[in-house]
Amino acid sequence: MDTVCDRFLELDIDSPVRERFRARLDQTELGPATANWLCADAQRVRRTRAKIARAHSSFLLMQLRAGRVQITQAGRSTLLSAGECILLDGAQPYELECPEATRSCVLQLSDEWLSHWVSAPERLAPRHFAGRGWSGALCAAVASLEIDSCDHLALPRGEVADHIAALLRLALGPEPRDGEDGRHLQERLLRTLRSGLSDPRLSPATLAAEHRISVRSLHYAFAATGTTFVEQLMRARLQRARELLADPHLRDLPVIEVAARCGFADPSHFARRFRRQFGVTPLAFRRAAGASH
Repeated sequence: MDTVCDRFLELDIDSPVRERFRARLDQTELGPATANWLCADAQRVRRTRAKIARAHSSFLLMQLRAGRVQITQAGRSTLLSAGECILLDGAQPYELECPEATRSCVLQLSDEWLSHWVSAPERLAPRHFAGRGWSGALCAAVASLEIDSCDHLALPRGEVADHIAALLRLALGPEPRDGEDGRHLQERLLRTLRSGLSDPRLSPATLAAEHRISVRSLHYAFAATGTTFVEQLMRARLQRARELLADPHLRDLPVIEVAARCGFADPSHFARRFRRQFGVTPLAFRRAAGASH
């Protein structure tokens, strides 16, 4: 497991045959991608949030060569058979159940490079590829990669990776449109954000998990309208504080409690942000609001 975490990806690995477990990892570079060939006995593999936090991760294009694998990511479970491929987001948790010995080829795809081919792959993973058409062509291309043949390719390694990325783009189909679906996603995110703004620990990761999307997709949804998660959260918290301070029925509620109800753990930070947003301190705003009633 130490070797896998050091050379391949930070993972939790367990096996029903721990005392006699055998595995092998071969690896080579393909320009912007890294090709890995793995053989292992029966095992359970988990990519957890703790492992994700320890190191940057890329997208994974995995092809099963032998055995059976049940893969779960983002609430979707896929039974992968020999010869089939799946695109996984390495920045999101997933599980692999391998009830028997398996062989596989896994391509680690650089985020920056992949973004030239697929504008938002995080919105598409996990994606299963099997059968005919472009999916079949992609699976056939990955199946042709072997560790021994990579030193004798007819094209430079980077160009081979580009060809696989082009087939991946074709197999994925048309790009998702940033139209009504994108607006609806942001509206749902904002509703959840406003309902949970009292939690000082509210983060992009917790919000994304509640909507079963990747953190990348969350940031993309806000960026599509020229804003960010942090901006929207701060705006919602300050607007809620303004409403509480202006409510005559809450006139005796201490300002420090208003700050806490709006997710501010530090009252002085709340006072600074409120004054920057509205031009007055929270207490001065409350007094002015009370005088107007």
